[in-house]
Amino acid sequence: MIRWFIRLALLAVLVPVTYVGAAAADVYFTSKTDETPGRSDAIVVMGAAQYNGVPSAVFKARLDRSRQLYDLEVAPLIVVLGGRKEGDRFTEAQAGAAYLEKNLPANKVTGVKAGGTTLDSLRKFTGLARERRINKIVIVSDPLHLARAEEIAKDLGFEVFVSGSKIDESKDRRRSRLMKETLTLVYYRLFGEG
Repeated sequence: MIRWFIRLALLAVLVPVTYVGAAAADVYFTSKTDETPGRSDAIVVMGAAQYNGVPSAVFKARLDRSRQLYDLEVAPLIVVLGGRKEGDRFTEAQAGAAYLEKNLPANKVTGVKAGGTTLDSLRKFTGLARERRINKIVIVSDPLHLARAEEIAKDLGFEVFVSGSKIDESKDRRRSRLMKETLTLVYYRLFGEG
């Protein structure tokens, strides 16, 4: 009886630890992926902080990466996602699109000015995608965010490739973000939210 209890206790510990470990591996290895397919319908930039219409350094890195992909003719359109936080005058999508439109024609950049989470933003994007017949996309975000964004977009029916922006961060900060993204991905997989 005691052996059976010990085995059950070990199983109760090992299964969740293995599940979380697999999710961490997904986040880590996807962060090392940089896909630039021959041709996609759109480059989709995940929103990030903006300050009174000026993208944060993290957001600028994402936007700059999307511009590099556009210049490589990966897709004819850049779509910037992201809503507004309480008190903001601009949405992330507005700030990002305005930043890109300084060097790109306005008809090559658009935004989806809604969404407070990755899931919410990508759900809101599906309306524009249907309207413009966008199916094959390249998602641009921070490397550690790519696994979750990719999985959500695939679950929404998109053919997805990913490309990470370059960000400078300490090893401690990267480890902390890896843990956060892992737990958020696990939460999404278990509860369909995030």
